[in-house]
Amino acid sequence: MTYGDMMSLLLTFFILLVSYSTIQESKFEEATNSLQGAFGVLSSPPTTIKMEEVVVSELHKKERDDIVYEIQKLEETLVEENMDNMVDLQLTKDGVLFNVDSSCLFASGKAALKPDSKSILSSLQGFLAKFSHDIEINGHTDSIPIHTAQFPSNWELSSSRAISVARFFQNEGLVPSRIKAIGFGEYKPIADNSDSEGRAKNRRVEIFLKLDSDNSTVQQELPVVDKENNET
Repeated sequence: MTYGDMMSLLLTFFILLVSYSTIQESKFEEATNSLQGAFGVLSSPPTTIKMEEVVVSELHKKERDDIVYEIQKLEETLVEENMDNMVDLQLTKDGVLFNVDSSCLFASGKAALKPDSKSILSSLQGFLAKFSHDIEINGHTDSIPIHTAQFPSNWELSSSRAISVARFFQNEGLVPSRIKAIGFGEYKPIADNSDSEGRAKNRRVEIFLKLDSDNSTVQQELPVVDKENNET
């Protein structure tokens, strides 16, 4: 009976030890998360940025963290300057996508940048300058056809708009060999062109920082460009 009592007491003792260690582990995790939040280094900080979970795991951890950190800084800047409704930020499986409303950059049927569009593009350029990956700029329009001497179709209009943004980034110091400008016209819509709301969403410029390639671009001297007239 004495031996049985001793075994029962030992069993109870070890059960208490296990229970205590489990409680301590949960408390430790809570304390760790609290400290991380206090020092601003949360592993998954709150944000409105769209991120694909499968992608985050594929990116190199340090690069992933750097990118997310810089995106959140950019997001804060856009919010402070009331420009957050002009840009949709998304971390995709191939890179970082900025979807910019064309009405914030261009007048209707035009490809020259509005004077007040340069503040938002400067913010994006500051982000892009921190990385060496290639940049793809895609111009898109709605399905309403255009036919002018300068723009015979939406293809020319979307291409010219993409080139205007690319030229701005070049003037601000981005290496031209990193940048590719493409016009898709009305052929890659993201919304229904049958109503004004859908057409407004389709009129956009997409700026894509490609993270799927490991190329590093060497800074080179830029051609002299007139920033006002965009002439070389």
